[in-house]
Amino acid sequence: MIVAVTGATGYVGRFVIAELQRQGVTIRALARPSTNRLGFNAAIDWIDGDLSSDIALARLVSGVDAVIHLAYEHVPNRYRGGEGDDLPGWIEANVGGSLRLLSAARDAAVAHFVFLSSRAVFSQTLPGRVLDESHPTSPDTHYGAYKLAVESFLNSAARADGMHTVSIRATGVYGLIWPVTRSKWWPLIRAVQRDEVPEIARSGTEVHGADVARVIWQALHVPPTAGVDIIHMSDLLVTERDIIERARCLLNRPGLLPAEPLTVPANQLVCGRLTALGIALGGWPLLDQTVMALVRAAQTSGGDVVQ
Repeated sequence: MIVAVTGATGYVGRFVIAELQRQGVTIRALARPSTNRLGFNAAIDWIDGDLSSDIALARLVSGVDAVIHLAYEHVPNRYRGGEGDDLPGWIEANVGGSLRLLSAARDAAVAHFVFLSSRAVFSQTLPGRVLDESHPTSPDTHYGAYKLAVESFLNSAARADGMHTVSIRATGVYGLIWPVTRSKWWPLIRAVQRDEVPEIARSGTEVHGADVARVIWQALHVPPTAGVDIIHMSDLLVTERDIIERARCLLNRPGLLPAEPLTVPANQLVCGRLTALGIALGGWPLLDQTVMALVRAAQTSGGDVVQ
């Protein structure tokens, strides 16, 4: 099996590449020449370019069985609000780029197309909703609107062109990546080492990157639906207090814990499609394993290590 991947060197991309390599898949990945391509376990067929290049996209999808689209152009360290001061350019890079990729995949008769979407397709300002896969979408950010726009074209590609399309609506993603200093909660672990924890904890819904990658792989093998197959992915409501408490125990550094968050996410995703597919996520045991691995990394050479 040959799979084309965009965003391979990104946070989720590294988990996805690791899963594909475990499955023995031949991987072709799109990346700019300046992108750091180190830290992978096996060879990858790199295509130089980005989503603006029709030539690069044609090379990327030629002869592949599936496309996994993870790439997202944004202001550094910002997903929501990632458009910065250039909304038209951001729309062209992300919506336009996604449509160019989808068109290239259609022209190359690619059978499967998986897109990493987000819970941002739902509003954050309407509390008390049960957000299952059938709930009406209502983005209140440009980020959510972009994700929903691509989902709409995936739906039309499935209905008009017969392509098997899947949209993975994920919450926050955590887990160790290469290098470990890019991992979520790394600054918290280092803060515990220095006894500099925040006064008030933040919270968020999370899912491990390895679980996201596993579901993406399995999604390539489920029977196509009438339109785009929507899969929600959310596992735990995690607070910084949870992480700091575990890190303090593992580091044997007793001390104060931050206050509980002032607010928690109003609407948590209901993952009915995962249940229907018989897929279980890692839960608290996987989170505990991750915190332990982060702590061990922080204890090694002052944390200047890679996974």
